[in-house]
Amino acid sequence: MPIVILAVSCGKDGKDTPTPEDTPSSACTLNSFQFAPSSNPGVVTTTSAVIATIREKKFILITVPEGVNTTSLVPTFIASSKSKVRIGSTELVSGQTSVNLTDPVDLTVTAEDGTHHTKYYLMVRSGKVDIDKKVYQIMVDYDIPGIGIATTKGEKLAYHAGYGVSNMDANPMTPTRSDMLFRLASMSKAQTALCIMTLCEEGKLSLDDYVFAPNTGILADMYPATAEVPHGNHVDEIKIRHLLTHMSGWKYATTDGVDPIFTGDSRFYGKSLKDRVAYMVKTSTSSVPGTSFSYYNLGFCVLGQVIEKVTGETYETFLRSVVAKAGVHDMWVAKNTQAERRSNECVYYPQGSSTAYGNDMAVVGACGAVIASPVELMKLLCAEDYGDVVPDILTKESLDKMYTNYTSNTYGGYGFGWRIEHSFNWASYHGGNLSGTATIWARGKNGVNGVLLCNSRSQKDNFDTDLYVCLKEIMESVNLYY
Repeated sequence: MPIVILAVSCGKDGKDTPTPEDTPSSACTLNSFQFAPSSNPGVVTTTSAVIATIREKKFILITVPEGVNTTSLVPTFIASSKSKVRIGSTELVSGQTSVNLTDPVDLTVTAEDGTHHTKYYLMVRSGKVDIDKKVYQIMVDYDIPGIGIATTKGEKLAYHAGYGVSNMDANPMTPTRSDMLFRLASMSKAQTALCIMTLCEEGKLSLDDYVFAPNTGILADMYPATAEVPHGNHVDEIKIRHLLTHMSGWKYATTDGVDPIFTGDSRFYGKSLKDRVAYMVKTSTSSVPGTSFSYYNLGFCVLGQVIEKVTGETYETFLRSVVAKAGVHDMWVAKNTQAERRSNECVYYPQGSSTAYGNDMAVVGACGAVIASPVELMKLLCAEDYGDVVPDILTKESLDKMYTNYTSNTYGGYGFGWRIEHSFNWASYHGGNLSGTATIWARGKNGVNGVLLCNSRSQKDNFDTDLYVCLKEIMESVNLYY
């Protein structure tokens, strides 16, 4: 008879050793999240979420069509095998459990082993699904926590929205709204130009006034030329219009290779705006004023000083009085620190630098420190766009001067604080760039205007291009919808 040997394997205490298939899984990932028409009245086609990690926190971003009841939504999802998906204490069954998702909630995926879990911040909004997906893609591709947009058509507010979070440090995180304040960065230049044109209309200023010339210059007493410290060559020829068009003759990087506004150079670090301008007036221009374009931030800071000199008010005070004519009352100059920000202002997040709060806003001022909301920016633009629904706060003659292309350059052209003509069917536009800030707004040729503001800025090569394309596509969609 053959001998049969029976092998038995036991673990400690005589228990069977678990095979790999028996070991509880530690996987806790959400792979997809959707709202299907079969479970959600008003949802015509399945809407899928964008699931992404933004600044090391996990988000589920999804839009349902306008009119869908967000207080009773039934999600369909796929998560790791045998994991549990919960919102609060409620365990969700895919395609069955109805939940109130009007406000953002934490969604947790707990692994089969019970010890591993992943938390997602679930944000559901009602809106135009195709528009919102374009914005979500910018957030995901470029690590942007919060974006605000607003548009108008025929000088009436059209689509506007806030996406993601304005404050990741709050608990819970603060959702972004379209009435929240963002730093505008160089979009501020358009607001400064508006102030200058207002003073010209009031007869308190002329575009051909000299700025630094002895005796006749508006700021001559602030920056006097002396035998010991003379002005640089051609500095006394600089006029208001030259600063408005970046044709002062000074270059973006001065003759010694620095920008007096955004620099860590020891000659400027901690210095006031007056100190920085005093340094520059001793520096000869690279060309005769009015003959050559070179984007120059300090020129608009000087215009801020001109406004203060002529009005006897701070730049912020006069700016607020001008935009109030358009019904805009929530526009300010930013402060330096996160703790000093206004109650409805975003927190700014750096990329590629240690802080988004490294610039002295008192220095940046009229060239890049204005803060405003997307909605109020559209209200303001409707008051300076030649439209006949909302009264313009400048005359047509002043608007013509502001929107004239005075110089050809790599961006197409420049007027007074506005870039002129873009292939996207934009009559005028301007972007902005600061650490923690990226912005773009545009005045369309077809009566559609738009603005897109971010509370972080990517250093990736294609970021600005994709941001501009995103606003272009939003404005094109608005033209179809409204």
